[in-house]
Order: sequence, then C-alpha cells, then structure tokens
Amino acid sequence: MNGKIFFISGPSGVGKGTLIDFLRKKYSDAWVFPPSCTTRDPRPGEKEGETYFFISLEEFEKRIAAGDFLEYAQVHNGHFYGTLRHKLVDPAEKEGKVVIREFDVQGFDQARKKLPRDLYVSIFLKPFESIDYLMERIRKRAPISDEETKKRAESMNREMQMSHIYDHILISREGEQLRLVDDFEALVLQYQ
Repeated sequence: MNGKIFFISGPSGVGKGTLIDFLRKKYSDAWVFPPSCTTRDPRPGEKEGETYFFISLEEFEKRIAAGDFLEYAQVHNGHFYGTLRHKLVDPAEKEGKVVIREFDVQGFDQARKKLPRDLYVSIFLKPFESIDYLMERIRKRAPISDEETKKRAESMNREMQMSHIYDHILISREGEQLRLVDDFEALVLQYQ
C-alpha cells in the first residue's frame, strides 16, 4: 500500500477534533497523527509532542528560514502555528502509512501547492447545522467575546466558501459522531 496524507478541514465546532480523537484511539498503532508546532504556551492537559510541539518564536523563525514548514500562519492572538513537512511526508512516502492531519483552510491551501498530488486526499467537514448553531456550540464550550464571535463567524463563512478546493465533503451532524467516523473510514478504504 502506498501511504497517503488525509487532510481534514472545516469550520470551528464542526467536529474535527472529535473525529480525530476517535480515530487516534482506534488506529494509534497503525496510523500517524503528527502534531503541529506553535509558539503559544501549553494549556492544561496538553502534552509536548502529542498535542503540539511548543517552541519559541526564535525557533519557529529559524525553522521558517530553513524551509522546514509545509505551511505556517500567524493566527489567534499573534501566535504562530505550523506543520513540519517531514512529520507528514516521511511516514506517508517512506513508511507507507496513513497520516491524519487537521488543517485550517489557509494551511491546506498552502500545503496542497507544495505536495505531490498523489500523496494526499483532502476532506472538508461541512456542518449539517447552520453557522449560527455552530457558534452557539462554541460559546457553550468556552466564553468568548462578541468581537471574537463575529470574527469566528466571518472565518467560518470564508472557510465554507472554500470547500470546493477539497476532494471530498463529509457532512457532520450533531449527535452523529459515529456516523461521521464510519464515513471517514469508508473514504480511507477507497484509497488503500
């Protein structure tokens, strides 16, 4: 089997993290789930090398200059996030593994321009519910300001408009996480 990178994108609150957590538990011995790098501090419960690679701004800038990142961006509150190219490409190309990676739309758009087309499959998780419904779910998870709510809603709408650049769209419905997992697994099997 040839390895593949499966990129998962979608608006905030659509269930990307829930899907990946389920897949990680089920396939931790067979699939690769590489974390990205960030310059922000760890949050409670986050583990170095599992949740993220937490690096300094200076280290991040050195890696940019060295061309180590497949993609990177300065996002929430000025922090940098980026994906180390070798953490995605090596397991797929050299080891023939399935690599699962969540990307925002901006990151995926950068990455797809730098990778061989036959190395990856892109999946956009589209909410069955409205953006307003997703925003309510996000507000229930953690309090956010009205300004942040507005920014996130605008970002969600931009992301939804970019869904056409993906190979596949899977519908994510509230309360039907196992159905989404089944749909995703069926998609992976198509490429094996």
